[in-house]
Amino acid sequence: MLKQRWDPFADSKLNKLKTIYRSVKIRIYNVLENENSPYKQIYDIFALFVVITSSIGVVIEYVPGLKPKLPPDLNNFIDDYEYIALWFFVVEYVLRWWVISNFIDDYRKLLDTSEETNPIKLHYKAFMFALKAKLKWMITPYAIIDLLAILPIIRPLRAFRILRVLRLLKIIRYGGAIRSLFVALKEQSFLFAFIFTSIFAWIIIFSLIVYIFEYNAGNTEQFKSMWHAIYWGIVTISTVGFGDIAPVSDEARIATSIMIGGGIILVASLTGTFSAALVSRLMTLKQGGLKMPDLENHIVICGWNETSEEVLEQIMAHEIDKEKGVVLITSFEKEQLDIELSDFILYKKGEFIHESILLDVGIEKASDVLIVGEREEGLTERNIDARTALAAMLIRTLNPEANLYVEVLLDEDASIFKERLRIREVLIHGQLMGRLMFNSLLNPGLTNLVNTFISEEQGIKKIKVSRLGKFTNFGELLRFSRGKNYLPIAIERRKKVIMNPRDTFILEKDDFVFLLPAGA
Repeated sequence: MLKQRWDPFADSKLNKLKTIYRSVKIRIYNVLENENSPYKQIYDIFALFVVITSSIGVVIEYVPGLKPKLPPDLNNFIDDYEYIALWFFVVEYVLRWWVISNFIDDYRKLLDTSEETNPIKLHYKAFMFALKAKLKWMITPYAIIDLLAILPIIRPLRAFRILRVLRLLKIIRYGGAIRSLFVALKEQSFLFAFIFTSIFAWIIIFSLIVYIFEYNAGNTEQFKSMWHAIYWGIVTISTVGFGDIAPVSDEARIATSIMIGGGIILVASLTGTFSAALVSRLMTLKQGGLKMPDLENHIVICGWNETSEEVLEQIMAHEIDKEKGVVLITSFEKEQLDIELSDFILYKKGEFIHESILLDVGIEKASDVLIVGEREEGLTERNIDARTALAAMLIRTLNPEANLYVEVLLDEDASIFKERLRIREVLIHGQLMGRLMFNSLLNPGLTNLVNTFISEEQGIKKIKVSRLGKFTNFGELLRFSRGKNYLPIAIERRKKVIMNPRDTFILEKDDFVFLLPAGA
């Protein structure tokens, strides 16, 4: 008998609200949690600014020996600003807790898979299962720091000074920009060490030379010691030149002129090297040279041609790239691609038959992998299919659980992929289009029918049967679906599609159904 649980098609308005809700949640997730999102980088800089500026009062109040007297208006402003910052981080914590997992989906997942018959126990288990992901997040180091940082929002807890000081630990969370800075420094560490050493030696040598000349000239009121001379050398070579100390002898002034001239070159070299290191890192990111270790449950597209171009256009049109990670691996330069990739689609330059390239994009944690026949000069269609087969075998070894979709150029190669490599779906380049055009000649209007089938608004929907309810056979599912203005046209069982089953066809709990919505 039918036991209805959830009808995803019962109310189109409700579905639109759910879509908006999900879209908002995804956008917030990309800002707060998605390490590969450019919006998170911007947010981290802003949040880092809030952490540092709101901690000024804490530093002044609690650091030993630092007791400057603040003007009353500034003191009041710092107190108010700190309170506003606390509420800012409270809202941030709640939003992170909300977007870190999908409570409703997790709740329904257990309802669909559990064998529990007692409804109270069933819903209790589903609730705890859905809550588990959020509780697991709450005990992560970053989440604990976030929680401790917002506890002073409760006024009695402000008496505990350590809680206010712990807010500074949030700098670690928003340290993405700082990490990029240190990575840039590390990449050019030898050059930086050489320039810093040169500047240090330049300052010390000329400071001591000027100190000797000034000592003999009797200018001991300004150059009181060698440390005063070194201080003068630092502010002079950095072009600050406060003027509180100045040489009076001709010899010292000549030495100062030489020091300043060389210092300009050395300091310019330092700033130039630093700028070049940052630009180099940005270009490396732009050209797909960085690793992407944090990706999981993402889509990897291997190769570039008209097929992958259409796939990426559809991904961007449906905003799938904002919901989950998408990576394109190709030997083409990014400027050679015919479309403008969104900020959420990651680009990796390289050959997808190399294990190191695949590991850089987290292939072992990908949920779906698409391999297309990327053409290269000098490669025949047979060679391209052989490269595709090599990539498929390597990906299957690295990630046996991924859904693997392959495009081949020669139809005689399709059976190899299906039988030997266990590919989920194999598309023969040009074959589907050729068959569609031929059948359109025999049956005019067929092309429009197929386009309707795959359109977003009126197209076929695939959904797990258990999400609609419990059905004994296809006939029960057919009557239920027709009552909801949908027509079941096929069942998928263990990756095999069964078109238009008989009414007596027995359904299994892991079956999927393809539903066609009613027309106008």
